[in-house]
Amino acid sequence: METTLNKQTAFRLSAKTREIIIDIIAYSFIILFMYTAADKLLTIKSFASTLAKSPLIGSYHMIIAWAIPIIEIIISIILIIPSVRKAGLQASLLLISAFTLYLIYMVLSGSKLPCHCGGVISAMTWQQHIWFNLAFVTLAIFGLTIIRKEEIYQQLKLINFT
Repeated sequence: METTLNKQTAFRLSAKTREIIIDIIAYSFIILFMYTAADKLLTIKSFASTLAKSPLIGSYHMIIAWAIPIIEIIISIILIIPSVRKAGLQASLLLISAFTLYLIYMVLSGSKLPCHCGGVISAMTWQQHIWFNLAFVTLAIFGLTIIRKEEIYQQLKLINFT
């Protein structure tokens, strides 16, 4: 049993490397979410007005206009705290996936609405924005995979060595 566990560790990242990777991913999301949340809050009327024109959002535009940046800020705060970072990455994955599905819908529907995601991101085409978001989806999945593998490894260690 111990030999099997040792073979599995041959390709494991060091604890420090895992920590650095997870930190980079978490702080990438924090920068993204805080940047876009700040921009949305600074231009809340314009953001809400654009959302009002969306066929999916319509009459809920004011609630969503306030909810999105608040959720982005809450997720950013959760990502800062190491003990709940996994939950923060899960929430990040859920939110960025929802944004990506919305963007895909907008492209498929032929919508010409502008993006109000903030600064440089708003300058992207819908297709570029989808690829940008998919990169963040990949980052979240990669980070959660690293965390999950570490959890499994720790459980195996407890089972095999206690």
